[in-house]
Amino acid sequence: MEPDKLLAGDTLHSNEPEMQFMIDSAVPASDDPDMPSLTFRVVVLGTVFTCALAFTNAYYWFRSNPIALGIPVVQLLSLPAGWALAQVLPRQQFQTFGQQWTMNPGAFSIKEHVLISVFANASTSTVYALELIVVRKFWIGTPLAFGAGVLMSLTSQLIGYSFSGMFHRILVEPSAMVWPSTLVDVSLFRTLQAMMTDKHGLAREMRQRQRLFWIALAASFAWYFVPGWFFPTLTMLPLLCFAAPNNVVAQQLGDGYNGLGMLALTLDWSTISSSYTGSPLATPWFAACNLFAGFAIFMWVITPIAYYANAWDARSLPIYTSNLFAANGSVYDIEAVLRDGRLDPELYEEYGPVRMSTQFLIMYGLCFMGITCLLSHVALNHGKDLWRTLRAAIAELRSGRSYGRSGADRESIAYEHNGYARVPGLWYVGLFVATLAMGLGACQGFGLLPWWGFLLAIALAALLTVPVGLIEAVSNFQYGLGVITELIAAFIWPGEPTFNAAFKMFGYITMRQTLQLTRDQKLGRYMRVPPRHVFAAQVAGTVAAALVQLGVAAWLMHSVPDICTDAGAPFTCRKARLFYATTTIWGVLGPQRQFAGRYAALYWLFLAGAALPVPVWLLRRRFPRSMWRLVSLPVVLTLPGYFPNMPTHNAAMFTLCCFVFNHILLHRRPAWWRRYNFVLTAALDAGLAVSGIIGYFALQHVRVNWWGTQDHCPLSSRALDQRVVPGT
Repeated sequence: MEPDKLLAGDTLHSNEPEMQFMIDSAVPASDDPDMPSLTFRVVVLGTVFTCALAFTNAYYWFRSNPIALGIPVVQLLSLPAGWALAQVLPRQQFQTFGQQWTMNPGAFSIKEHVLISVFANASTSTVYALELIVVRKFWIGTPLAFGAGVLMSLTSQLIGYSFSGMFHRILVEPSAMVWPSTLVDVSLFRTLQAMMTDKHGLAREMRQRQRLFWIALAASFAWYFVPGWFFPTLTMLPLLCFAAPNNVVAQQLGDGYNGLGMLALTLDWSTISSSYTGSPLATPWFAACNLFAGFAIFMWVITPIAYYANAWDARSLPIYTSNLFAANGSVYDIEAVLRDGRLDPELYEEYGPVRMSTQFLIMYGLCFMGITCLLSHVALNHGKDLWRTLRAAIAELRSGRSYGRSGADRESIAYEHNGYARVPGLWYVGLFVATLAMGLGACQGFGLLPWWGFLLAIALAALLTVPVGLIEAVSNFQYGLGVITELIAAFIWPGEPTFNAAFKMFGYITMRQTLQLTRDQKLGRYMRVPPRHVFAAQVAGTVAAALVQLGVAAWLMHSVPDICTDAGAPFTCRKARLFYATTTIWGVLGPQRQFAGRYAALYWLFLAGAALPVPVWLLRRRFPRSMWRLVSLPVVLTLPGYFPNMPTHNAAMFTLCCFVFNHILLHRRPAWWRRYNFVLTAALDAGLAVSGIIGYFALQHVRVNWWGTQDHCPLSSRALDQRVVPGT
């Protein structure tokens, strides 16, 4: 089986010249196999940055206004730090266990720069186990021991490496697996590293890239202070709200936060390139078209039709909200139906069932449809090839021989010719066995989940990794499956919120962690970093980040008075409270009550999702050169799944920017696009990250009150019919 044929006939290969142009524009064509990679400097700086980010992100996770330091901070700061160590560290040779090494192998290399970022990437977000630890301590059940937190964290974070290794030949090795967001990192590393070389030796093109990078970074840094603090209206310019300040319908349609975002513009790069969508300059145009088509159909067509037609008494609730409501239209008080953290049937019968907004229901329906659509799509388009690849990988693991590769698989050939050995399969197997044992010990020893429930969650993560990874590797978007794990757990263990949260952690978070690790492995492949060095940096960074974050959490929970309450401000634990509410809804109420009665029809969408890819697959086979070759239904269903948390005015501006850069400029000014596209988006993102951090510390207590800071759509969060709903 040839890896590059994995997606033959599917969306990516219909767009292959454009995608290959994107890769060639960012990835270096040459490599120096003797360049220092995993060095003493990487270990020191990687540990320092990982611990610093893990401490900061965990500390602010507990606060009312959490801040997350991202990988751009490490990319910018580790370069001068590495250069400084190269000047001061001794070059003396040492010998340890028969191996020679030195603290200072010479100039700070780009491979060291990449490995430090890979090392620290594990600390850019808090471990999911932290949420369960906080909820168990303050709201549900008995507090968990520190050892339970360690076992949960290491299992959920590290078991993903095993899956990443198992599916390496499918998700990393084929050049068809682009992982577009990594191309931005490649451009940033190359641009920054070029600054540390002799400027007189730089090519004119690289000097122009550097000039654009610093100009764009400075402009992004300075501009974000305007919409971020002093003129927030620029973040969302709701034209319909301006035109009809007293019209509820206009504001429901035009507001980007509490409405559908029609004709809502933005001049804020953090909105265009948000955590939901990523950078439009790094997203292939065909993927953006699929995303926007799904957004427009479900958000601008189906949602308003269902709402204004009063489906499910929709008009008695706001049009766009994640709140749950009682029968009379008030916000649902989950505490009113609980006794000792569990559902009280008598209180529930007295208080009444849950009601949801139309858009919230559509989101759940799309989640149901999306999982079966994803599996059906992958089975139809990749089923035979995936089976052949799996059989070849198993045969290779048994025999120790490497199966054949096509001449087009240039990355694998380059790796082999330069002596970059793969990570042995036994490393992945050993890590899997160790983390499996830790997970079983945590679940059995601390009552987190029945042993068979843990194994079911791990099997589910393994099953979904390849389908979700195939879509993300092509489109730059990851299909969210958290709702599915919550739904399965709620059916199996009704009334058990801890089981629900643990099942989601091992079933969904493990898969998400796997794909994050896979992305880093692809970055290492693009930058020609030895795979074993990438693996070592990932494991070390993950362990260090988990231990530091758990230590910070234990310290804060035992030292801050009234933490996780309003009296403990600013340590109010907003994220933990949201997690508690979600866990209670799924784990306590369960789908038997949440989707009973009037909402039961949503379950039919599982069947609809399985059937949906069939006609598209048939049309693609019948008309291989038509527009159907570019349609990817899992991508179409991706963006609406982020609602109602994601602002709705993101999608249109994101698509517009992608159209300008990755369609018009790519085809009409390909030379300009090749030189500057990824450098530009890296600069804008880096400037935004630095500005956000400095602004947070310097301006968080600054309050400006004028027209540019006001809410221009005050009616959008109202229900269209202001009346009390008599019942459900």
